[in-house]
Amino acid sequence: MAMKVNRRAALGGLAASALAAPALAKAADRPKRHIPPKPEIEGGALINKDRAYSVMEEYGLAGLIALDPINVYYMTNVRTIGVRFITEYPGFATMSPDPDMPIYLVSGSSAAWDIANRDRETAELMPYGYGGWNAAAFNTDGQPEEPTGGTTRHYHFRDDVELTPREQRWKAASDSFRDDIAASAAWGLARALKAQGITKGRVAVDDMRIARFLAQTDLPDVECVDGYGVIQLIRMVKTPQELAYQKLGSWNNGEACMATINALEPGMRHTDVEQIFLAECAIRGNRVNNVIAGMPGGNFPDDGVLVAGKPYLIDCVSNYKGYMGDIARTFFFGDPPKEVEMRRRANQLAREAVFDAIRPGVKYSTLRQIGLDTMIKAGMPAHAVFVTPHSVGLQHDDNPMRMPNFGVDAFDHVLEENMTLTVDLPYLEVGWGSGHNEDLFRVTKSGYEPYNTERDPFLVL
Repeated sequence: MAMKVNRRAALGGLAASALAAPALAKAADRPKRHIPPKPEIEGGALINKDRAYSVMEEYGLAGLIALDPINVYYMTNVRTIGVRFITEYPGFATMSPDPDMPIYLVSGSSAAWDIANRDRETAELMPYGYGGWNAAAFNTDGQPEEPTGGTTRHYHFRDDVELTPREQRWKAASDSFRDDIAASAAWGLARALKAQGITKGRVAVDDMRIARFLAQTDLPDVECVDGYGVIQLIRMVKTPQELAYQKLGSWNNGEACMATINALEPGMRHTDVEQIFLAECAIRGNRVNNVIAGMPGGNFPDDGVLVAGKPYLIDCVSNYKGYMGDIARTFFFGDPPKEVEMRRRANQLAREAVFDAIRPGVKYSTLRQIGLDTMIKAGMPAHAVFVTPHSVGLQHDDNPMRMPNFGVDAFDHVLEENMTLTVDLPYLEVGWGSGHNEDLFRVTKSGYEPYNTERDPFLVL
């Protein structure tokens, strides 16, 4: 029979026990948490402005407009709340070829206080409100005219207390657009371009939806050209702040990868590998982008289970503040047979030959050919070999392949100082297995600087 409970007595007992509860623990009694490492420098701009001006001049551009969150972050050093909430139009960035003009972040006003914190170099804000999205106004000549009625949320500031310096900056930022805010995203873009002197000419955009926005405004002479690769081309050579983020993120990524390999056991599935790598990245301050173990696209061939006696690659990508590390290793449970050892040796010889050739002025195609020739000459079957140099930064493949709108059908990129890249050297054969050795590096004046550990390209577990 169910026991009846006297609720009044029960509640009274709870109250009594609460009164008798021990005192709250002091701060000194709290367990100490691991603090992830920090970058060598903080607060600098991400965008390589000198390179951006040079690229715009080379391709005859009147400016740049970005919508892709990666490019907006790169140009402004701000991640808007819209990016975090994955909204359709989280923010835009505009840039003029005139060095005297500021870069603008065109977004909702929620970014104002982040910029006002002044904890890093950022773009200037051109805020837009909500209320003029569907309003269409025209002047006497029939040209679009910015509608009125753009509004945004404003927080109350107490006037009977002394605000902190940061709170004062928040208030100043809010006051700056209290009575004058762009009616919509389209008109925010128009305001930013006019402020930068961009009222005509070809503008490279990373998303052609931007053209639809500008068509709603009074800038009919601004021509949007599909130019995602233009911004990628700029991003290939890193600034000191980017290098600081990427160096830390890449070393974290490499150590997380090695720790993951050493935690593996036969019988595990790919989801186990993913969870181990996720945990190892988290304690180092990185965010996971991807991990591949086994065969790319299919993971472990034996019903999805890791088994002894087969070679496996593991390719790990994670990031610190958006800047990615990319490392790959080969592992084997048991005693590797002769063919596995031969392919390991061929792969390592190719890696050494490729890295010996790294210096400014060398083409991607040269590195690719060195890798292919060395591996095949050392006994690797030609059908198993892939060699792919690629820039790494805010994207895994952080370089344009082609820019047809600018007369470039295919790029054969040339190494420059402060580029960060890897050279993929996987060897893959279904029915046999997979292997890989990949290390991220920075191109220096005369060679390279490793951005992750170079140890243990092949691990026998």
